[in-house]
Amino acid sequence: MKRVALLCPGRGAYARTELGSLTRKAASDARAQSVLQRLDSARKGAASVGALDSSERFSSQHLAGENAAALIFSGTLMDAVTLRSDLELVAVGGNSMGFYSALAVSGALGLEQGFLLADAMGTYQRDGVVGGQVIVPVCDDEWRADAAAVAAVDAALLQVQREGLQVAHSIHLGGHAVLAGDDAAVKRLLQLLPKRRIGEREYPFQLLGHSAFHTPLMMPTSTKAQARFEGLSWSAPRLPLVDGRGCVFMPRTACPQELWRYTLGTQVTDTFDFTLAVRVILREFAPDALVLLGPGDSLGSPVAQVLIQEGWQGLHCRSDFIKRQQSAEPIVLSFARDEQRAFVV
Repeated sequence: MKRVALLCPGRGAYARTELGSLTRKAASDARAQSVLQRLDSARKGAASVGALDSSERFSSQHLAGENAAALIFSGTLMDAVTLRSDLELVAVGGNSMGFYSALAVSGALGLEQGFLLADAMGTYQRDGVVGGQVIVPVCDDEWRADAAAVAAVDAALLQVQREGLQVAHSIHLGGHAVLAGDDAAVKRLLQLLPKRRIGEREYPFQLLGHSAFHTPLMMPTSTKAQARFEGLSWSAPRLPLVDGRGCVFMPRTACPQELWRYTLGTQVTDTFDFTLAVRVILREFAPDALVLLGPGDSLGSPVAQVLIQEGWQGLHCRSDFIKRQQSAEPIVLSFARDEQRAFVV
């Protein structure tokens, strides 16, 4: 039996290449179909997930917060129910919005309740995005930590703060830093941060359609969510659930009220440290492999970068990781990759 930890993706996981993937999965697996039907029934007054996924072409409607969260949550939970029954699930975590998916995967919230929470948090952006997020690499080309890049990020943050603008670390994402602030802060970050091209992507860049989540700018959203979801049925998770502080909510002993406070309070307004969450999963639960639930493969590089930072099982650079992934026992298993998905379904 293989011991695995599950990781749930956040915003940006459902992109052009994922269009149609949910309905295809539902057509081929009755368990996934049941999840999609239940979530579509729960999403009243908005386009169904199935209809969005079945669109003829990918468009801005799929990227809008009110739809992106629903598509991503659905894809994640559809994957989770198709896992092989002989796998030992040792822990679950998620990146940013993926923490809402992790709540449902772990059993801390029911399927429909977790979906309504994720959907609502995305829908709150419909009336206007609050500030924005900027992403910048803090690793070298071999995915090793780059002290000079980290120093450049810290210097840019300090300068923007000195100018009286609201800015903070939003997400620690493996070899990348996600910074967030008000509109003026985002503009200054894009001017101050050093330019760098990796493949076809030029950094830094703004994550379009993303509010300044995980910063104090989201306090009104946190307050709104706490009032709306006071009646959700929270419980201790069935699986150890690791949050964006690296704290673990354990089965049977976790306090549901503390989970509510973190999810709708701290998680919304404070830095989300996905790097630390993965590090805790590795050190505390020592899984044989990390399973990246879909949709998409957005967590592949960040997770590999954490493994390299840790020197996990002799991985010290990108080349080491690629060699391990090409072996008979890859350490990261992504649902988005056919050859890796075959290990877990």
